[in-house]
Amino acid sequence: MEEARLKRKGALVRESGSILLVNEEDKAFGVDEVVAYIWSICDGKTIDEVIDQFSEVSNIPRDEVREPIINLINKLKSVSLLE
Repeated sequence: MEEARLKRKGALVRESGSILLVNEEDKAFGVDEVVAYIWSICDGKTIDEVIDQFSEVSNIPRDEVREPIINLINKLKSVSLLE
């Protein structure tokens, strides 16, 4: 069985030096560049693909980023920014 692919929801808004992720219910969440980047690369990828890409770009070992990224993806799902 193929691993599910993530679908990005909502929008990224840059406003007065702040970065916001806004879900489809118009709830805004202040995030940093790292969270915004991870959210931006999720669309159409599996969780493992997101982990691999972030590990490669950040030069941080995959084992060190796996759990934090999974936790972040679950939080983004819980506030309707990913499905």
